[in-house]
Amino acid sequence: MTITGQTSASRVDRLGKRPAVYLVIADDRDAYTNWAEHSREDRLPQRRVVYVERQADHPVERQAQWDELAGSCLDAESESLSLLTYTAVSAGHAAHLARREYAVASVVTRMDEVINSHVERGSRGWIAIRIADGGSDGELYADYEDAWAAQLHPERCTYLPISPLTPWTPRMCEEHLEAMTHMRHGCMVYGAPTCRR
Repeated sequence: MTITGQTSASRVDRLGKRPAVYLVIADDRDAYTNWAEHSREDRLPQRRVVYVERQADHPVERQAQWDELAGSCLDAESESLSLLTYTAVSAGHAAHLARREYAVASVVTRMDEVINSHVERGSRGWIAIRIADGGSDGELYADYEDAWAAQLHPERCTYLPISPLTPWTPRMCEEHLEAMTHMRHGCMVYGAPTCRR
């Protein structure tokens, strides 16, 4: 098995770096390393990538490869291990995609929880959401200006009107945070992102 970060040269298409399918075993069990990190508001859990392997080209080999890796996950008797697939240009890139996917899902979940906590109470007003982690200070403000003024780093937040009449879906949260991240990086051109973050 090749551990992420120790990718052999044969795993990467050296010249073209053409995309290929990679199989990734990820462990989400200890996403936080200690209680202090768990309690910090801006701390995101991180997925641990245990193993990465390029998918075989031949269908029979591909099935045997999948069965072996899925069996390894089951043999570990850990519900936190999962076998994932990513289209990437290298094993390192596949590992990055696995970690990024988990981080984005965590941020979106946190933002969705913040919004729903206000909407379920029938609250109306403005909230400040931290772009980096999807969290909030928990306060509801009368208007945008009040929400902006109350933040220690207002440029790191996005501001949303909250009302039971305008619910947010997790997909809306994800799209909004992605757009705000691109705007914060200064990589939006004519309303479309120009970077691959």
